[in-house]
Amino acid sequence: MKNKLDDSCLKHGKNERLHAKISHDIDVHHLYHKTSLFSKIALVMSSVLLCVMLTALYISYYNNTQRVVKDIKVMMNTFSPLIIDAAIYKDTETSIELNRSLETHKKILSLSLYDLDGNLIHFYEKNDGNSYTPLAQAPGLSIYEGNYTLTYPVSFNGDNIFNYVIYYSSAEIIRTILIQLFVFILPFLFFIIFILVYMYRKVTRPLTFLIGQLPKIGSGGVNITEVEDAEGEVSLLASELKKADECIYNTESKLQGLNRKLREQANDLSEAIKIKAEFMANMSHEIRTPMNGVLGFVQCLEERNLDQESQRQIGYIKESAYSLLVIINEILDYSKLESGNVELHMTPFNLKPFVHSCATPFIHQAKIKKIQLSTEIGEGLADSYTADEGRLRQILINLIGNAVKFTHTGSVKLVVEKRDPPEQQCEELKKYNDKHIQWLRFKVKDTGIGIAEEKLAFIFDSYTQADGSISRQFGGTGLGLSISNSLCRLMSAKLQVESTIGNGTEFWFDIPLKQSDIQRKENGEDHALITNLSMYEDRKILVVEDSMVNQQLIKAFLTAFGLKNITIVNDGVQAVEYMIENTADVILMDCQMPNMGGLEATELIRDMPSMSRPIIIALTANVMEEEKKRCLSVGMDDYVSKPIEKIMLYKSLQRAFDNEHGENWAANI
Repeated sequence: MKNKLDDSCLKHGKNERLHAKISHDIDVHHLYHKTSLFSKIALVMSSVLLCVMLTALYISYYNNTQRVVKDIKVMMNTFSPLIIDAAIYKDTETSIELNRSLETHKKILSLSLYDLDGNLIHFYEKNDGNSYTPLAQAPGLSIYEGNYTLTYPVSFNGDNIFNYVIYYSSAEIIRTILIQLFVFILPFLFFIIFILVYMYRKVTRPLTFLIGQLPKIGSGGVNITEVEDAEGEVSLLASELKKADECIYNTESKLQGLNRKLREQANDLSEAIKIKAEFMANMSHEIRTPMNGVLGFVQCLEERNLDQESQRQIGYIKESAYSLLVIINEILDYSKLESGNVELHMTPFNLKPFVHSCATPFIHQAKIKKIQLSTEIGEGLADSYTADEGRLRQILINLIGNAVKFTHTGSVKLVVEKRDPPEQQCEELKKYNDKHIQWLRFKVKDTGIGIAEEKLAFIFDSYTQADGSISRQFGGTGLGLSISNSLCRLMSAKLQVESTIGNGTEFWFDIPLKQSDIQRKENGEDHALITNLSMYEDRKILVVEDSMVNQQLIKAFLTAFGLKNITIVNDGVQAVEYMIENTADVILMDCQMPNMGGLEATELIRDMPSMSRPIIIALTANVMEEEKKRCLSVGMDDYVSKPIEKIMLYKSLQRAFDNEHGENWAANI
């Protein structure tokens, strides 16, 4: 829930960053967009105008040149009798008359007559002070020095008798073309200029103004007064932008208010989580402290020579106490999983002893219920693997415990077998594609009462059991499967179930484990060890504990170990005062005490000058991982949780005495 609130709190910040990015992009491209539309329109219309001008120029040029060619041909056909007399008969008067006729055509600069063999037989040039040379050009129309040259034959009775070359002035034609072009283009030019001016004033300039207003959208400051007289579409766009600005501004204001509320709720939730963590720690301490006395003295009584009935009653007390301890541990585990504070500690372990040890705690219960409890290890499995052995054991003990609890006749079996890697793997599982990785299936199958199909959907929910009567009949918190499911997910596995009412239940999960070459020796004789420390009877032991029951219990344990030099104080203040005037080899320090707790007392003792460094062992009912880290961080050397198991206290003291002259050995805890 806290993560969801945090995400909601961040959403507004993300929107603000996105809004800032959009504004930045608009500013970067503002100048480009300011002129882009008008420039493109102007470029297109200018290109159209140029194409029209070129087309008109070509058409005018073509029409005028064709007209000139036609006029010259008509004229030369008209003058053909004069040309024949002047060229063939060499008639001087006819030649003069021909030249006079040509002088009336001001545009003809020269005329050259050639016979069919190419010999010049007559030449005329305009008397304008310029000298013209007879020309001989290829037939047709061509340009020579900016003027036209027309070369065509003269026909008589259908036969070509001469070729003429007329050098024709182009000045008049050019003037005519320009006048026609001007008359044709001028209206079109005025029309284009009008369109461009109109578009600039009514479209592009208002759009440019609106683009400048875009960064203000959402601030409530968008102003459209300058574009109200724009064209309908632009005016409509301006109105919509104004509405969008007001809508976003109002929404933004609401989001800010909501964001403030979410931050307040997140702070309240954080405070609630903190209070919850403190409550769980206090609850653990308050429950484990009396449990420490119960289980501790039960362990002392077990070593006495009691009659069979007394031993049986002691067993009932011990079993009941450990059942209560399991419930406490489940609640604490669920709290840690819920807050995401569980970390995996990967260590090598031997598979076969591990599997058998998971079933061992239930052998006695299975015998009482007359059901068969067995384990089976498949072929192709390695001897040892690397994993969080403690968490894996916790999952299997939960599953086996449930199976034994709900099975009245038949059997419960724990099976471990090799599996092929899944064909479809998510990104998280692809990292397990390694030749040293094996996929193992852990399966717990029973012939118990079974689970109804409609109940399977929520069997892994917290505080949920398949039937409300189960908690009354069999007990339990309803957290075991939920914790196991969460631990499976933490180890990249998925807990699955199949069940039929009356035919039993099967739980399984497939997990990738890395093969290990390290072989650990499994010692199953811990409880059979002789807890004798009498060789260290001269060591000074200081017990710092506020509970009278726990004081007597710890003293009883130490006396049973053969230790005699024992001093007991009630709180951290007395412990510090004692260490100022005396020395101690080992201090058994409770963490939560009145007046001064064990952590503060440890810091003061570690800061004392000129004294030998005592080994300090924490005794605490707070089993949260953070508490263990705090103990080590203030200078404690070891950690024993309550309820105190006699063998665990013995091992801790043995390590202390074996390493009392060595370096810091807290890493061995």
